Parts: sequence; structure tokens; C-alpha cells
Amino acid sequence: MNRNLIFAFILFATFSIINAVPHQFRKRETAFYECGTSDPLHVIVSPDPPVSEQPATYTVSSTLSNDITAGKTILEIIYDEMSDQYLDEPFIQVFTDSYKAGTPFNTTAKDVPTPKLPDSYYIVVVVGIQQAY
Repeated sequence: MNRNLIFAFILFATFSIINAVPHQFRKRETAFYECGTSDPLHVIVSPDPPVSEQPATYTVSSTLSNDITAGKTILEIIYDEMSDQYLDEPFIQVFTDSYKAGTPFNTTAKDVPTPKLPDSYYIVVVVGIQQAY
């Protein structure tokens, strides 16, 4: 009887641990959603999620309905606080290659500075024409 009780206890403890382990190691992944009527971008960030005050690499790809013109079209990455305040200056990278509308493109922005991140924030990734301010 004593052995059966010990076996049942060990079996119950094992099932409890096995059931709890998968929830412990779930990795948060950064999800990017399309915004407004613009063409959707596929964005991959590394490391994922970005680490506060560590550089990150962004790989952006899509097929846009407008031309990408070398030297005029930019990739802009903005860290935005939930109160619509930028956490840092936007990162801007000018495209060095041109792509016709409807042609798939792929670009990588390396060493994008990551500001000190609060608990909640947005990452905005935009492909557009550089505006003079």
C-alpha cells in the first residue's frame, strides 16, 4: 500500500511538472500589422523582441503598388510610446536600388539603435518618400 501511494504521488508530481513546463518557455515574438491603406510590409526583427539600448536588424520585404526610387525612397523605423511620443529620433535609411511597382523587394537595415524601451511601445516601419522638413 505504501509503495502504491509513493508511486501515485511521483506520477502526479511528474504530470504537474510536464503540464507546467511548456507555458514557462513561451517566447514573445514581435508582431507587425498593416496600418491604414498602405501596402503591407513583411518585417523581421533580430533580436526578437528588440533589446532595450541594443542595436537591432530589420529585414523588410513586400511588393508595393508604387515605384521605389534609389536615393529618394526611404525606410523609416520609429519607436513610438503608447502616448504617441517618439522614444528616440526615427531611423532613416535611403534605398540604394530602384524597384518598379509590382516588383518584390527586400532590404535590410542593420545596427538600428534601440532606445530605452518602456513596458508598452509601438515599432512603426514605413517605406515612403523622404520629405524635407
